[in-house]
Formats: sequence, structure tokens, C-alpha cells
Amino acid sequence: MRIIKQAPESVVESGHFCFGCYNQPIKHVNLLDAKTGGLKLIKNFKLREWQAYQLYSEEGWFVMIALYNTKKVCIVQFILYNIHTGEKLHYEKKVLPRSLKIPNGLIDTEARHISKGFDFSIHHNISKAQLALNVKLKGRKGLPSLNAEFKGFHDCDLYTPCVVCLPFTSKKGMYSHKCLMPLEGRIEVGTQEIVFSKESSSLILDDHKGYYPYNTKYDWATALGFDAEGRRYGFNLTDNQVQNQEDFNENCFWLDGEMIPLPPVKFSRPNGVNQNWIIKDKNGKVDLLFSPEMNNSVQLNLILLSSNYHGPYGKFNGHVKSEDGRLFNLKNTFGMGEKFFLRS
Repeated sequence: MRIIKQAPESVVESGHFCFGCYNQPIKHVNLLDAKTGGLKLIKNFKLREWQAYQLYSEEGWFVMIALYNTKKVCIVQFILYNIHTGEKLHYEKKVLPRSLKIPNGLIDTEARHISKGFDFSIHHNISKAQLALNVKLKGRKGLPSLNAEFKGFHDCDLYTPCVVCLPFTSKKGMYSHKCLMPLEGRIEVGTQEIVFSKESSSLILDDHKGYYPYNTKYDWATALGFDAEGRRYGFNLTDNQVQNQEDFNENCFWLDGEMIPLPPVKFSRPNGVNQNWIIKDKNGKVDLLFSPEMNNSVQLNLILLSSNYHGPYGKFNGHVKSEDGRLFNLKNTFGMGEKFFLRS
């Protein structure tokens, strides 16, 4: 199992990435200081960055929010999904890079996009355990107007994050801060109000930046819920192009604020992306079956830009096991997966 270390002050120090896996926030998220070659303007153009959020309520709601900036393709997204009925409201807009702000770090910063009918504002201050997420969307293309206000309890002393700086090469890498936490808030959609209470709702945050390969591919899965004892849990599992994944990966299971490291995993889909996914490690610590219920997919094929994305929602069954032998069984835990390819 990989070693979890104390976090450095900065992602990049003296021009070099501080590769490692940590259980504390990194104060300075300064990937543009890396000695990857070229001016900062060029490095910024190559740097892919996003913030993504998965929200879950025991009352049967799942929300996906993403502000995604590859500098060539930029997307702002809000998806509301009714787990009981399968009804989905999908708000999405392709935007210009200059209109989408992804900050460097989570200490008194704001992620933001404002355009006609699309207003996203996400303020972080982990030094005060604060996360405020506000979205205002005008009705469009048959979708009703939607207003959402959420408060996340981003207290890293109570809810341990999974923070990583991982190598693609010796000079290029990625940073991610992921954390499972309680949240509360509400969504007004049309004439309906949906309430998320702190006792029965959770949020997983992913603050993410990286110098990804020109041909990028990865498999990813996440889910969150509450067990029979009322304990909040969730997981993050990724298989990507990071080197030496025995020592460098971002796989973990959260339980009541504890972050439990998990080993590298592989995804298999013997009957295609719309049928069951099998997610396993080589030593039996992760053994999950993901059954898609609703698929999101995007295909784009241009000369210099190509993408093939599948992001289904569905349920996970199986188990994960900690290094010290604790077994965590998952039954119909709701979440999502991604099979991702981007040439950009």
C-alpha cells in the first residue's frame, strides 16, 4: 500500500513537482511554476484544470456539477438526477476559456462562470472549513429555471481529504484534492423545491489540475452513501496514465471522515460500457460490480481534437478492504463511472 505523507507547502517547489500522496491540503497549488519547458503562457495553455462535485441525498437525488477547462474545450455542467424515477435534467454549456475561472487552491478562492442564463459561483476557504456553492440557470431548450444553494462542511480535521501529486513523467504531473463531506442546501427547479439536509446528504469535491498527455485516457468511478449504522461513506477509484501506481494513485475509501487508502485497480467491461463494469485490484482488496442505469456520452472527432466520453450513473455492489483487514460491503451504492479519452 502506498505511503501517505505530510503535505508540502506547495505542489511545485524549486521548479519540481512534490510527487506523493497526502492526507492534508496543499496550500500553494502552483503548477505553472513547474520546469516543464516554455513560458508560463504556453504552460497555462497546456494545463488542464477543473472542479467537479458529486452531491447525494438519501431522499433519492444525485447531482453532478463540473467546471471543466482544457483551454481548447471548456464546459460548464449541472445535472440533476432522480434516483427513484430515472428522470434527468441536464444543463450544459460550452464556453470560452477566459469566461471560466478555476482558482489555484482552496484557501479563500472562487471558481466562477457567468454568462447569459448560466451563473456558477463556488467559494472555498478550507482554513475556515467553508464551501459555498451557488448556481442560477435560466430555463432553456425545454428545461425549467433552476437555482441551487449549497453549503459544504469542508473541515479537513474532521473529514480527511485524499490529496495527491502524481507523475506522468519525471517533469510533468497532476494535482488533485478530493474530499467527502456533509452538505446542506436546496434546489429550486421550476415550482419544485428539493432540500438536502446535513444528516442525510454528502458531497465529494475534486479540485484538479494536470499536464495530461496529448492522448489522455482514464477509467474512473465514485460513489457515496450511508451504511446501516448511518455512517457516511464513499470512494474514489481511478486507473490512468500515472507512472508507478503502486506508489502513486488516488484510490481511497472514506468512512465517517477517515480516509482509507486503496491499491491500484483495473476496469473491465466485457459487454461494453452500457453493461456491467468490473473493478478489481490484484490482491482482492477491491472487488466491485458497477451496473449502469443511465448513460451520458459525448463523441467528437476532428483533425486535432477528438474525444470519446462515457459517464453512466448507476449502482455499485461488492466490497473494499483496508490494509489492516477491515471489510466494507457495498450494496446498491449510487454513483457514477467514466471511460474517458481526449486527444487535445
